[in-house]
Amino acid sequence: MNKLKNSLLLLLVLFIFLTPSVSADGDDEDKDDDDDDGFGEDLGELAKSLLIATIVLIAWKPLHVWLQKTGIKTNAQRWGITDIKVAKKKLLRFNKWMLRIHIIVGTAATIVGLIHGIASQMPDWESSAAWAGWLGLLAMSVLGGLIMWKWPPKAVKKRARALHTQRALLIITIILLVAGHELM
Repeated sequence: MNKLKNSLLLLLVLFIFLTPSVSADGDDEDKDDDDDDGFGEDLGELAKSLLIATIVLIAWKPLHVWLQKTGIKTNAQRWGITDIKVAKKKLLRFNKWMLRIHIIVGTAATIVGLIHGIASQMPDWESSAAWAGWLGLLAMSVLGGLIMWKWPPKAVKKRARALHTQRALLIITIILLVAGHELM
């Protein structure tokens, strides 16, 4: 299991660091004129990659629920699982690891997105939709923090979880980010 964790972590780190260089268009002609803008654009590519990675990690949750409820039990023999209880414990540990990665990558996407927005174009009216999308990312990060932290009352955590897991908030955020970047 540790080999799998280390391999996945290594793949995630490589994905994060290599994504901006893979998507570069190769135009070296006017590189001197817009080095600062290029930095902001590279940060934008990194923020986009981090956001995609966060969303991919969200897709793990339904699979985890299915595996925990029926998947392991019904497919144990076919998958070569001898002890269902041990397999479920390993699955829970893996889920905790995925949650930690989700938290780190989502927070990084929000922070890198802010730096990208400031570096590429200071807040202006043309990019207000993109900034509204970033506020959606910030809201999801704050709500996720409320779920994670110990101090909020149970009612606050319950409402925060309901909002944080709301697919509509994610879809609206993505639409605002895409629309805001297309308008510029």
